[in-house]
Amino acid sequence: METTFTYEKFAGDGILTLLDPLYILALLFSALLLIAVLRFVVNPKIMLFVSAFTILLMGQIHIIGGILADELNLGGSSKNFYFLITIAMIQVGVVIISFKKNKQK
Repeated sequence: METTFTYEKFAGDGILTLLDPLYILALLFSALLLIAVLRFVVNPKIMLFVSAFTILLMGQIHIIGGILADELNLGGSSKNFYFLITIAMIQVGVVIISFKKNKQK
């Protein structure tokens, strides 16, 4: 039985796709943050806060997406997990680079 939703991009092939734009936006934000840290000397404490906030926020969105998919009898998107891992790795890299650049200064 095919479930129809008001918003056509809500689910595709039985997989919840509603949160995909948030993952892409967070990945772009992380990449831009990495570029900024590579080009400029940034306060590492601020980068630690921003990175921790981003990782925690995306982790919470990932959990909420799983709950939402379960409640709607949909499958969760495995690519969102890989997005989350990539975002976390980039954010950890941002923190490491900002602390190393600050020590060199």
